[in-house]
Amino acid sequence: MILLHLIALGLLLIYIFKIGGYLFGLSRLQPGNNTHPYSISVIVPARNEENHIAACLQSLFQQTYPNELYEIIVIDDNSTDKTAEIVKKFIKQHPTNLRLVQHDSHPYSQAYKKAAIEQGIALTQNEIIATTDADCIVQPTWLEGIIRHFTPQVGMVSGYILFHPDHEKNWFHKVQALEFLALTTVGAGAIGQNAPIISNGANLAYRRDVFRQVEGFKDIDHLPSGDDDLLMQKIHRLTDWQIRFAIETETINFTYPCPDLKTFLHQRTRWASKSAHYHHRPSLTLFLIAVYLLYLYIFIGLPLSLFVSSFAWWPWLIFAGKAAIDFFITTRGCFLTKQQHLLWYFPLAEILQIPYILWVGIAGLFGNYQWKDRKIKNPRHK
Repeated sequence: MILLHLIALGLLLIYIFKIGGYLFGLSRLQPGNNTHPYSISVIVPARNEENHIAACLQSLFQQTYPNELYEIIVIDDNSTDKTAEIVKKFIKQHPTNLRLVQHDSHPYSQAYKKAAIEQGIALTQNEIIATTDADCIVQPTWLEGIIRHFTPQVGMVSGYILFHPDHEKNWFHKVQALEFLALTTVGAGAIGQNAPIISNGANLAYRRDVFRQVEGFKDIDHLPSGDDDLLMQKIHRLTDWQIRFAIETETINFTYPCPDLKTFLHQRTRWASKSAHYHHRPSLTLFLIAVYLLYLYIFIGLPLSLFVSSFAWWPWLIFAGKAAIDFFITTRGCFLTKQQHLLWYFPLAEILQIPYILWVGIAGLFGNYQWKDRKIKNPRHK
């Protein structure tokens, strides 16, 4: 039995080393200093977003970036509600800066969002492609702040996407917000290490020429998701372009928490499904397996410690070590984003994270899920 505990200790040390590396990566992130005024196309895929699209567009039209230098392209992905009607009303007010495009029949099985983005990119010659989601609200300084990171050697810039405190109505929302913030902070630290892993298409920008250089979503076009992190990893792997993370608070975008557990699990299952396609990063795959085994040990070991003497204190030691490094990076993320109020929910989030990760880890590999009222079959091949 001692061998099992020693293996768990080894997994913990790997975890601490990796998360500690992301903490170091956060310290390397710097504010942007570019002054060149690029032309930008903001692409907003939208499906049945009548409750959110107006607020999203209003925030996009309040940008401090010069109006003549950016446009907004909304790709209506076969909505069955009033999304298109609402966008058309905005076009009457902003005829030169806003376009509505109906999503063509796409060539990709289930890759709805990727096909929509690619359709939007094909319609523009602007230098920078920025993406956000139709259920997001961007700050007035978003584009200005993102563009400051596009120095000549930078090909892609990622940023924070958080839940706005006004949308956090209960403890479930608060725990989601903290977990989401910690996940994004890990992604920021990985970019700071020049080893990018994850990003979010709700706050992402890249050069149109870079997108063309890597042939867009080729080779990942069979996957429903991955328009963000898989594209980022592809750019990192195939080109010499640098990737940056916008650390400034004025570049943070905001979205809404999942309203219930079912929606939350579907969302996280979709995110987890992409990890099976990190095959170009074998070290990352091995790390994810190590993390899963560490969580499994804690999940089984903590209850056993109450009844089996050989498990009396080892699982608690392992859990305490994991919680400590998690607290350090989560705290760093909270202070960077001025979300310190969420730290009160860290103990609950740390406990609930164990079973949830174990569930979505398996579901992401083998399970199907629902996304935008569409049932998505998990692609297990290619």
